Amino acid sequence: MFLTQFDVNTGRREAQRLLGSPERVHAAVLGCFPPDQSSTDLGRTLWRLDRGTQRHDVRLMIASPLSPDMRALNAQAGWQTGSPARTADYDPFLLGLRSGTVWRFRLTANPTVSRRPAGEPRQRGQRVGHVTATQQLEWLVKRAERCGFALAADSSGKPAVTVTRRDLLKFGRRTDGTGRTVTLSTATFDGTLEIRDADELRHALTHGIGPAKGYGCGLLTLAPPR
Repeated sequence: MFLTQFDVNTGRREAQRLLGSPERVHAAVLGCFPPDQSSTDLGRTLWRLDRGTQRHDVRLMIASPLSPDMRALNAQAGWQTGSPARTADYDPFLLGLRSGTVWRFRLTANPTVSRRPAGEPRQRGQRVGHVTATQQLEWLVKRAERCGFALAADSSGKPAVTVTRRDLLKFGRRTDGTGRTVTLSTATFDGTLEIRDADELRHALTHGIGPAKGYGCGLLTLAPPR
């Protein structure tokens, strides 16, 4: 696996157009890999947009089984100076994860719940996005255990995690020549976790968490605690 950081030049018109639709970012990310090679048994290609406090501060994070070719994306939305992207071998870090260790984390996800129509117990539930910060945080708490980690507690005993950004995204998607509108409720979580099962966490890091992975959701990244 590989982990890539790409600084988006938001002053460019093509970059602004790209950032206006997760569908376009998804296509641009897939364009960094040979056809049908963006996913393997080792993991799938995941991406996330990290936005800083300044309007121009936008970074694209990509986790992928293959090292991406960022030249086309850099020509479209990057900088004329400096390196197109910074790509590192992710495997040594992944293999070094150990149960019981503590890490800072960031995750942008699409927290949802499945709801069946009233009176139709056999009908498949419809996925509905959580819209409040409380609901989104509860979703993460429930997901944590099956993903091999537990949220650390702060001094008051509450989970040491904050919903730092919430967005309701609406964008067009073309399927079989027809267009439809996709609506996603997303949340970005920043906090501290403790690894409970290193193998399960490695799977979450390389395969993503929750739905809408093709649209910038599901990528969990770790950093050493302060």
